[in-house]
Amino acid sequence: MSVRILHLADLHLGAAFPAYGERGSERTRDFLNAFQRAIEFAASPERPVDLVVIAGDLFDTHDPDEGLVFQAESCLERLSKANVPVALVPGTHDAFSYRRSVYRRLRLPEGTYLLTEPRLAAGPRLTVGEETVQLYGIAYDPQVSARPLADFTRSGIADYHVAILHGALQDSPNWKIRPSDLPLDRGEIGASGLSYLALGHYHNFVEVREVGSVAVYPGTLEGRRFGEDGARYLLIVTLSREGVSLERKPWNTRTLSQVSVDFTNAGVHDERRLLERIGAFAGEREIVKVRLEGAADFAFEADRIRSSIRDLFFHLELDDRTFLMDTALLGQFKDEATIRGAFVRRTLDRLAQTRTQEEKETVTLALRLGLAEFQNPRHAV
Repeated sequence: MSVRILHLADLHLGAAFPAYGERGSERTRDFLNAFQRAIEFAASPERPVDLVVIAGDLFDTHDPDEGLVFQAESCLERLSKANVPVALVPGTHDAFSYRRSVYRRLRLPEGTYLLTEPRLAAGPRLTVGEETVQLYGIAYDPQVSARPLADFTRSGIADYHVAILHGALQDSPNWKIRPSDLPLDRGEIGASGLSYLALGHYHNFVEVREVGSVAVYPGTLEGRRFGEDGARYLLIVTLSREGVSLERKPWNTRTLSQVSVDFTNAGVHDERRLLERIGAFAGEREIVKVRLEGAADFAFEADRIRSSIRDLFFHLELDDRTFLMDTALLGQFKDEATIRGAFVRRTLDRLAQTRTQEEKETVTLALRLGLAEFQNPRHAV
């Protein structure tokens, strides 16, 4: 026997995208559509899951528009009619501590459980077939909440113990952990005795296995900002006597990506070639940030370049880090039997050996600043 869980988190319904201009509202609808499709999947007659958990930030704000609240309530009602129970906790964007928190007015149908205790506490115990699942949850309250797993003990006897938390792994390199992030560490996860920790807060997929416990961030169903790049997935978790297994189904409508065009190595010597290089990343479903870097031997205006090609993308951003340099002149400098020539040769060699983007930016900046100093009339070449 097994229990299958649809684990959702960080849906950010109602998120706004002002940088997308007239397409911002369309991107907002993508997030609602991704959630609605997930609900239809869970409520389908094939019964693909036994339980849905939502680990915080269902909404992008604690006080969303009433029309959006109605849409979310309709989704929960759809699951209720399909006899699929739902358990959810507030997150940081839609925190329960606000006086006008959406969770204080959200109409919950039968079989939907909102867990709002300020410490990690036992919620409902569900029976799925012949198996029992004990749920736990926490909603952050700055006056009460602390480390959720620090003094945690399981409640009673069940086949599976599942906690729903909107918190942050302390060893994450991606942000500075604050007390309001409900910090967790791997040792606490391993000592918790929990079968599964359904996590939210971090927007990319992460899987942690410690002793007999498995903790997972499912990631967003649609990328909200750059850094949430590539394919996004719907996560189905199976709990069984053999352990915890994960299935990830591709789900996103549009894809975020970050790419670079290095003028130094890409053979970009005119605007036509630049447009070709950027256009290679185009697509109606593509949301792309292109970093332009290195030494450009022709002048161009990034905003005009973007305007001329943006209709090939759903959304395009250009991050111009180039500097203007005549490559013929650079070649002339390189051949000089001078200190400047030695500087250019050594710096170009170093640039060719860089392995990381950070190294490349540092060496390129050194080349630009060094040549600027050599051209300073205060110095002799």
